[in-house]
Amino acid sequence: MGDAPRPRHPARVVAVGGRRGHRDRCALRRASAAAAPHGRARGRARGRAGEVIGRLARAGIALALVALVVTLALAFRRDPHDIRTGTVGKAAPAFTLSRLDGAGPISLSQYAGKVVVLNFWASWCVPCKQENPALVRVYERYRMSDVVIIGVLYQDSTDSGRSYVRDLGVLWPTVVDDDGRVSLSYGVFGIPETYFIGPDGVIAGRHIGPIDEQTLVTGIEAIRPAAAR
Repeated sequence: MGDAPRPRHPARVVAVGGRRGHRDRCALRRASAAAAPHGRARGRARGRAGEVIGRLARAGIALALVALVVTLALAFRRDPHDIRTGTVGKAAPAFTLSRLDGAGPISLSQYAGKVVVLNFWASWCVPCKQENPALVRVYERYRMSDVVIIGVLYQDSTDSGRSYVRDLGVLWPTVVDDDGRVSLSYGVFGIPETYFIGPDGVIAGRHIGPIDEQTLVTGIEAIRPAAAR
């Protein structure tokens, strides 16, 4: 029989495998080294993008704070009772309501060309009682002129309303807003509220809360025709 082939020495196999592994590791390190600059570049780009976003966010917050400060400054400079709402500058909503004293209906249209002071009140309203003396004095001042005061009973019974006008000396006409539609059309949300309606039928001003005599006179004279003064 011929000689059997000699087996390869295991150490040589290991040595070959070791050299291949070494070459693979070297190639991997070279690839990693080549990719590192690109990774660092991407990291720097992400960092710059983050800085830009951060600056924009800080600028937005600063602008919002400035706007808030300006808004608050303007609000505190104004009389909180002098409210400019969606109804001011628009035609006064028309209405026809029954008089509290039962003398028949009153329509806003019958006072066209006059200055109308429309005052919403109720007998249970404490601030309404506080402002009533000012309304009485202003009524006496303008009763023979082109200025008309109309009271509107708001969410109250007619009996309570009649007792109120009798006890507090209310002489100007008062109407009853039974279903609250007129109050709703004017945007009333807290009484007392007073509206100044010019001779052109446009709401020129609105005052929320108890009103004093000077504010009433100022509001009236601001929209009263010069010829009528």
